[in-house]
Amino acid sequence: MSEVLIPVVNAFIIHDGEGDRLYAKYYDGRSKAQQIEFEALLQKKTKNISTKNESEILLLEPEVVVFKGSECKFFVVGSSDENELVLTAVLESIYEAVSSLLRGAVDKRTMLDNLELVLLAIDEVLDHGLVMELDAASIVNRVLMRGVDGSDQSHGGGGSGGGARGGASSRDAMGSSGSSGAVVGDLSLSQAFGLARDQFFKTLAGGSRSDGY
Repeated sequence: MSEVLIPVVNAFIIHDGEGDRLYAKYYDGRSKAQQIEFEALLQKKTKNISTKNESEILLLEPEVVVFKGSECKFFVVGSSDENELVLTAVLESIYEAVSSLLRGAVDKRTMLDNLELVLLAIDEVLDHGLVMELDAASIVNRVLMRGVDGSDQSHGGGGSGGGARGGASSRDAMGSSGSSGAVVGDLSLSQAFGLARDQFFKTLAGGSRSDGY
């Protein structure tokens, strides 16, 4: 029987408009010093590139980076041997899911105010670097349903995106700007999911009120 190979990414990173880290998760075990050096290089190479509508590809041997965003940039980092189309699909699925959850406001302030939603969306796609889901609509639905159903399903191991990834895998991922990350890490899964659901509906209600003006 042939072995099924699941695509793997080395890191997922979000920078604000100044190149400062909003979120970063490395799955390849590189040191803090290596992370800082790598992200400084990313900022240098991409600071003058705005990619709101289409993703761009950057070769940084021995890795390939796909990125997208204007006010904030999302980066997916993979081995140069990894399929660039898969890395692009990972980027697009996370970006589209986050944009949908935040009603199109993919900026620093909105993401920090709705950090739980962002973390849960990322964890639906990536499990220790393994690519588990690429459908943005499914990601959004599961992020919200996990808040409704509580943590029982997350510990049950059923479904491609239902592993207990929501809390633990996002710890220690935030930069200095993302102080809210510690709060998420200290919550139980059910509490984090509840916060994500409540924050989504608050955002939804706020957007509906502003539309009336």
